[in-house]
Amino acid sequence: MKTRYSLLFFLLWFGINLQAQDTLTVMQYNLLYYGNYNSAYAGCNESTNNTQMKDECIQTILNHVKPDILTVNEFGATQTILDNFIRHNLNINGATYWESDDIINYHNSDIINHIFFDSRKMGLKRHAVIRTAIRDIDAYEMYFKTAGLAAGDTTKLVCVVAHLKAGNTSTDEGKRRAMVQNAMDFIDENYPNDNVLIMGDFNMYSSSESAYRLMTQNYYNHDILFVDPLYHVGGVGNWHNNSQYAPYHTQATAASTNNPCRTGGGLDDRFDMILMSDEIYMGFNRIRYLDNSYMAVGNDGNHHNRSVNEGYNSAVPAEVADALFNSSDHLPITMKMQVYPGFGVNELPLECLQATVSPNPITDKARISFFNPRESQLRMEILNLQGQTVMLQEVHAEQGSQQMEWTLQDLTPGFYLIRLTSNEGWQQTLKVVKR
Repeated sequence: MKTRYSLLFFLLWFGINLQAQDTLTVMQYNLLYYGNYNSAYAGCNESTNNTQMKDECIQTILNHVKPDILTVNEFGATQTILDNFIRHNLNINGATYWESDDIINYHNSDIINHIFFDSRKMGLKRHAVIRTAIRDIDAYEMYFKTAGLAAGDTTKLVCVVAHLKAGNTSTDEGKRRAMVQNAMDFIDENYPNDNVLIMGDFNMYSSSESAYRLMTQNYYNHDILFVDPLYHVGGVGNWHNNSQYAPYHTQATAASTNNPCRTGGGLDDRFDMILMSDEIYMGFNRIRYLDNSYMAVGNDGNHHNRSVNEGYNSAVPAEVADALFNSSDHLPITMKMQVYPGFGVNELPLECLQATVSPNPITDKARISFFNPRESQLRMEILNLQGQTVMLQEVHAEQGSQQMEWTLQDLTPGFYLIRLTSNEGWQQTLKVVKR
């Protein structure tokens, strides 16, 4: 990804508030066969998975979270179910601003992914479907509504919603990886430089799974890297039935159940996730992840192998814990992002250093090529994913095309950013992998 970054992004990097900002709350929820009573799902019927009862629980949960964007899995694949969901759960108590999109269901599944959004803040520009052998993955290109700007000129956010193959066999793991590869190829082709969230019920038992590594290590798609919000707080590892990861588990909400539609066992797996592109994590494109805002709603870390509403739950009020228990066998995931609407794309100052780095991935040395519009002092930094400078050079750069070589044999393998900043105000950031 060889993207130009303006001085505006440099200022945002350091948190300077150039103009009004807003906060987006995103929520991802597996709704457990919502509205679907197809005989293929034995045991899920009006008695065991009653939609009216679920609606009452969902209303309680949504009132607690107050999301701006809601993405869901296991949603009944009819327009009637979609319309009823909006009418019964979102556009209630005077609200009239929740919108969605028509259903696209190429795979002809009984349950699908879907999105709902607050139209006062967000608009939907495109709904694309990524086809896989298991089920469709949905990609929603959203835009943040900014006064005076057209949809193509304001801040973009792409939500990729996936429900990966369930099961704990090596075959199941391989199918999950194949689904993720399709999604990564689509993102690489359509949104390699954009703010992207990939979210859903991933059904993964560990961060060592190849599907997880495909998303979070860019050895395969060098231009794309997704960051797990729990990467820095101990939520990444072998989380399956592991009490060390108790605060991050999302399934199952019931310790035991005689309901054939639900999974029991208590909270013991981290199946549900929202991962963010590094553009969001580092705040390059006018959206930045709000630190420590990611959570599994209702998980207080004290309910490993227990029902979410058993005893006292310090994370949510008792009525919310009860609603989570009764609504689904998954907990919803939420995260917040700061949005800086900024200027229209065509108004941004784009003059910069036009830098490239080769090879990429790098090994012992990196060659940085750039065009310097004027003689200047140049600051060259290598940053890790925490935003910390791990290597630094300051050089005098003449005007014109130039090349500089950087010896990097002492750099630990991994993902890094090379940031070039001129005292003339030009800046560019490049993604690199060190092997």
